[in-house]
Amino acid sequence: MPSSRTFESLDAREEIAELAARLIYDEGIRDYALAKRKAVKQLGLSPRTMLPTNEAIEEALARRAAEYQDEDDAERLGRMRRAAAEVMRWLEPWSTYLVGHVLEGTAGPLSVVDIDLYAESAKEVEIFLLNHPWLRFDVHTPRAGGAKEPETVFEFDWHGVPVSLRIWPLSSERNLKRSEHRARLPAVLALLEPPASLSPAEPAR
Repeated sequence: MPSSRTFESLDAREEIAELAARLIYDEGIRDYALAKRKAVKQLGLSPRTMLPTNEAIEEALARRAAEYQDEDDAERLGRMRRAAAEVMRWLEPWSTYLVGHVLEGTAGPLSVVDIDLYAESAKEVEIFLLNHPWLRFDVHTPRAGGAKEPETVFEFDWHGVPVSLRIWPLSSERNLKRSEHRARLPAVLALLEPPASLSPAEPAR
């Protein structure tokens, strides 16, 4: 029979998951580990408290989105998905995928469009962006590096929608796990309601 300590641990993990989901949704936090740490601190729990899985947080996010999203939120989500489709079309023939909260339908007021792009090098993508002077972008190189981090991240606005373009080595695309949720352009277009034509490839200057 489970001990009272086991139930307390389960309750704590549920509380952390719910609060972490709220922080991600309301404050636009993108790092699940950071959201968990902030939740633990705000709840006054021990740093050694067993943490919920990312899957548990995603489930809490889905519940929160279903409970709190209204027509304005649905309209914003539609704009973000349309922006994602336009950016992905603009970046052809590179291999791109929409990932994250915009794909999942759990994007909050401060969320961004996350797009993964696979290329021979981040430099070739940067040159492409530089050849379009109407686009202002920031460049970030993740500190940790390694297979779990993108090579480079380009951040820019597309029709007022914030976009985070994460560049991965072309070779790593072959190692993608089927369990990871991502969508190519046709799948993103299928999410649009109604599936009307996209805006021109270049956003208004």
